Amino acid sequence: MLKLSQSVEPFWLDVLPGVRIRFRPITVASMLVAREAVGKVFRGEDQDDVGARANIALVRELTRRGIMEWEGIGDADGQPLPVTREAVDLLMENWPAYDAIDTLYVAPALARDAEKNASSSSSGGTSAAAPDTATPAA
Repeated sequence: MLKLSQSVEPFWLDVLPGVRIRFRPITVASMLVAREAVGKVFRGEDQDDVGARANIALVRELTRRGIMEWEGIGDADGQPLPVTREAVDLLMENWPAYDAIDTLYVAPALARDAEKNASSSSSGGTSAAAPDTATPAA
């Protein structure tokens, strides 16, 4: 069942101790832009680590488009940094931050795509996961 109740309101996520980020929900437009970034990775000449680089491109682009504001992020001197493309890219080079954003922001949006109701058909057909109830024919 397709559930059409996704919130369109921005929301805060605690991504690391002392770091909160306010995100826009992932939209069709932001997903299409992120998919284009992934496409550029696959069209590139260097095919080493293409899967990892494609994932990085997807998460980075969704994050660039999604972050509205943040708290607890500063420069090397501890001065608060404004949200800019360059600052987001620096944030995404920090492995714990990247991993938290991927897990808390991007993955749930992608999972909604695959979400199924308990009464949906199984992947192998309507009865593949059901127990046998009839005795076998002779």
